[in-house]
Amino acid sequence: MNELELFSFMQNNRIIFSNFFLSGVLFSFVVVAVAYLFRNLPSAVRFGAMISSLIGLVMLAMFTTIVQNIAFEQLSTLSQMAANGSEIASNFIVNRGINPGEEVSPPTWFMVLGFGQIAINLALTVYIFMFAKWDS
Repeated sequence: MNELELFSFMQNNRIIFSNFFLSGVLFSFVVVAVAYLFRNLPSAVRFGAMISSLIGLVMLAMFTTIVQNIAFEQLSTLSQMAANGSEIASNFIVNRGINPGEEVSPPTWFMVLGFGQIAINLALTVYIFMFAKWDS
């Protein structure tokens, strides 16, 4: 694989990540709308919708995390290419403050915030489907 192919894959990765991220934002609005529309239905129906929403939330979080981790792997590959003498890769990597040959990985806070957001979304999804008082 040459640098241009890797840049193309990286561009596609960012497009996919942007779509997943936007889907995640819109997903939250849809969950609230569905919970509101289902507020007067039996508990079993609300529970089923809640489970479906929770599964969708976890799947969306997994897919987004996978795509993001692939981006870090692609940057690591580009860093190795820079260390092996690629001028294009070296310019790209050095301009972003990465030392050629260095493995690129997400910072710890990045993962903590992601898991925190997922936990908050899961808890709020359960609350709005099962416990929220919409008519008060």
